[in-house]
Amino acid sequence: MNNRLLKPAHADDLITMMAAEKFVLPVGNRTKAPLSASADAALISLGAFRGIIEYEPSEFTFTARAGTPIADIQTALAEKGQYLPFDPMLVEAGATIGGTAAAGLSGPGRFRYGGIRDFLLGARFVSGDGQTICAGGKVVKNAAGFDLPKFLVGSMGRMGVLLELTFKVFPKPSALRTLRVQCDSHTQALARMAKAACSRWELDAIDYRPGERSMVLRLAGPARAIESIDHEIGTTWGEDVAELPLADTFWQSVNELNWSAPGAAAVKVPTTPPQCIALHQGLAGEEAIAMHGSVAGNVAWLLVASTDGLAAVDRQLQVMNIPGLVVRGTYDTPYLGVWQSPKIQQAVQAAMDPPAKFLSLYRHPRPPAQVN
Repeated sequence: MNNRLLKPAHADDLITMMAAEKFVLPVGNRTKAPLSASADAALISLGAFRGIIEYEPSEFTFTARAGTPIADIQTALAEKGQYLPFDPMLVEAGATIGGTAAAGLSGPGRFRYGGIRDFLLGARFVSGDGQTICAGGKVVKNAAGFDLPKFLVGSMGRMGVLLELTFKVFPKPSALRTLRVQCDSHTQALARMAKAACSRWELDAIDYRPGERSMVLRLAGPARAIESIDHEIGTTWGEDVAELPLADTFWQSVNELNWSAPGAAAVKVPTTPPQCIALHQGLAGEEAIAMHGSVAGNVAWLLVASTDGLAAVDRQLQVMNIPGLVVRGTYDTPYLGVWQSPKIQQAVQAAMDPPAKFLSLYRHPRPPAQVN
């Protein structure tokens, strides 16, 4: 698709450009290109909207323009011993803070601390009718009324053009350690993930590679506490537990979606832990598909190396009656499987976009595929 790319220099410029177009979609660094796939819309680049506007380390908050690369934000936070605990994804690829919020992408750290939605305090954005709206606040404790910014997370730019975002941050942990727990079966893995998730260990991340039947646990905190938890996990599961070598490389590959074939399409699927296993089993025999379970099995990531593989994923998701989102790669739609459009989401979108500048957030839902 050769959509026209508009490059406003400031907010007034953006509003003028929006008024002249029938349909628009905002974009950042295009690290998640399928989410802005549209044959009808002009693309509005937020490349000029970058930079940290405010940063209060003592308050653990910052405000940045939407086009600011997350890498720049992480550098500034690291200088003060702080970080974004939800593990922003595709940082090395150039992801921006606005694009990450619009896509609703969080990494393995979401397990312990919550996702990007839980860290967003406020936003300034332009609605479909050209109004500049400030929602939420710039402090952790505020009573700003209806929490509108939460609806912007995962909206894929179809509810408004983000200009500025305010986030809370946490102190960076003093030590990290990653353990691999080998499992005899998926059933045992599910039981162990449930135990790990409910334990007093307060693990930083719980991921699972179904193809290897290995659970990966990340410990974070004071070194003495990590030693104690490591010992307890080892006592619980014995020789199945070992420290994972090159742990930083492993987590980097998860966050950058490059643990499998280079250039493969990436699909995000919200699951329950049993659905995560069922999805893996339903795609067994598809050599072009690699799978990684994150957030204790509540998110499945698929790297798909062929168009036929994407079609197979689509069919399986329809059978399971769950949605999938193509975050990277090419396909005729970013939406796979079965999507539902909640009425409250429709109402909020209609209120913020009276002229329907941003098209529909979801395609029309389709029924589950019939199993023969």
